[in-house]
Formats: sequence, C-alpha cells, structure tokens
Amino acid sequence: MDFSIDMLDLGNADCQIIWTKTNGQDFVTIIDGGNPKDATTIIAHYEKYIKPHVIKDCPILIINTHPHKDHIGGLADIVHYFKSQIVRFYYNDPTLYIDEARRTDIRGLYESILYSNRKVKRIMESLQDVDDLKIVLNQYNIVPLEAFSDTQLDHNLFEIVGPSKEFYLEQLDYFTNIKSLKFMGLNTLKESEVNEVEEGLIPCKILDEKNDSSAENLTSVLTKFTDSSGRKYLFTADAGIDSFESATQNGYDLKNLHICQLPHHGSRRNISTNWVSYFNPNHFWVSANGSAKHPRKAVISCIKKNLSNCSVYSTHKGGTKHINSTSNLFPKRNWNTAKPL
Repeated sequence: MDFSIDMLDLGNADCQIIWTKTNGQDFVTIIDGGNPKDATTIIAHYEKYIKPHVIKDCPILIINTHPHKDHIGGLADIVHYFKSQIVRFYYNDPTLYIDEARRTDIRGLYESILYSNRKVKRIMESLQDVDDLKIVLNQYNIVPLEAFSDTQLDHNLFEIVGPSKEFYLEQLDYFTNIKSLKFMGLNTLKESEVNEVEEGLIPCKILDEKNDSSAENLTSVLTKFTDSSGRKYLFTADAGIDSFESATQNGYDLKNLHICQLPHHGSRRNISTNWVSYFNPNHFWVSANGSAKHPRKAVISCIKKNLSNCSVYSTHKGGTKHINSTSNLFPKRNWNTAKPL
C-alpha cells in the first residue's frame, strides 16, 4: 500500500488528503475539512491534483477528528461535492452521549453574562456543527461510523489508534460538565506571553511546563497509515499528551515514525520533550499560520535540540506539503522542494 499525502495550507486549520493505491485500486481519505471557507480550496486541490488521475467514482473516505470549527467547518460542503462517492464517514458524535438536560444547561451558561466565555461558546458551536453535519449526511443516506480505536474497520487503509471509547467518554463528561464549565467561566486564565529569548535558550523547559490541552482537543482522532516499506505516518489533529499516553497504553505503536503531524498547529500545550523523542520521526509536519504561537518557537527549537536528524515542515512556509511514499506510482507535480524550518 502506498500513498500520496497532502497537508493543505489553510492557516490554523486542518485538512490532509491521502490518496492510496492498493492492489490496483485507488482510494482517497480526507482527514478534516478546515473552516467553512476552506471547502472551496480543498475541492479545488482535489480537482487539480487527484481527480484527473483516478476513476470517476473513486471511493472517498472522510474522517472528522473532532468538531472544532477549524476541523469540521468545511465538511458539509465537501459532502455535498462528493455525494455518493463517500463510502465511509468516520466521526465521534458527542450529542449521542449527552442528554438534552445537560445540553440545555450548557445553552443556559452560554447565554449567561456571568459564565459565558470562549470555551462555552466553542462547545455550543461544536454541538450545533455536529447537528448540521448530520442533516447533510442524512441527505445522501450516508451512515456515519464511530472513530474509536475500538471500532472494527472493514479495510486496512489506515488504523484508528485513538481515542478509545472509554477515554473519549471520560473527556466528554469533563468538558460538558456544568460545574467544570462554571469554574472555567469564573476562572479564565490569561495566556502567558511569548518570550523570544527563553523560547530559544530553554525551549524544552517551556514545552514541559504544566499547561494541559483542553479535554475537547484530547478527544481528537489519531490516524496511522503504514506504507509498503513499513514506514508509519501519524496524523494527530489537536490531540495532546493524555491522548498519546492512552493510545500507547492500549498497545498501539507510535514509535519511530516516518512523518508525524505536530498537534494543534504546533502549540506547546499539546506535546512534551518526552513525546518528541518517543515519536522520533524523520519529519514533523504542521499546519499553521506562522504566528508567534503556531507553530511555537519553543516546540521547533526543542525538536531540533533533541532530534538532530528530524526536519520540521510547516504549511506557513512554502504552502501545502506533499510527499509520495513511492514516487513512480503517482503523477509528478514539479513543485519546488520544501524547505524545513
């Protein structure tokens, strides 16, 4: 099995397109759909670089890693575009596991001046975006499948290595818990400022400060591909340290990767020095807009300090990232060679 992999340049939003060839058959897997405005870019990329080279009804598989706007936003339009070509649609629907009473309480917090904050708003938007996506999927008779590591896949195109259903439900219960949300509303911490000098001098110390990823991000689907040479590719979305620990505790191999996606656009909140070394990839890829925090300088510097042979590539430098696992199987694009950070 071999791949042509694209990480699209969408700023601080995610979409990867993996065109797979196996036993003479083409498949295209799309992981996330960026923000609502990004659907046009994603579709145009498919039409230019992939569609001319695959059969008319090439099977499409879609994974939504989690329902934050910069991952789920463009998927409704993408579903409208591919329609019946979509043979599998994987995502985890939080509305299946929270009752209407809890959702009503969250809505009440959202409408409250006292407790309303960015996190409560994001949860409300996520629940609404999931509802809207379900309507579109139903329109084309697409029955979504859950994206847990426990889910039995009926193909070997990729592995879902996290989250387990148990881990997902633990995180969901936390980030939709009314007491937790009230606490967050009354105790909103100011993000630390970026110190450029410290970012260069003590990057790993900054990386390892206690600064947890949000529970919503921890539920991100972890997807692993393995090519015909046995090289492993891990796509992490906005997952974090607890996500990776859960996956390895469940027996999944995340060591010595060929390519690993830096989680959450290169934020320092989602990775540590230990996990940089554990993944030990030949390349880190990151989708980011190039701001001070995405990708974070401390993250990049810590990688360089610990993995001298690892290259880091970001979409903010040179645009969409592309690689073929076997070059002679896929059409040449004649793009310039990507330059690492």
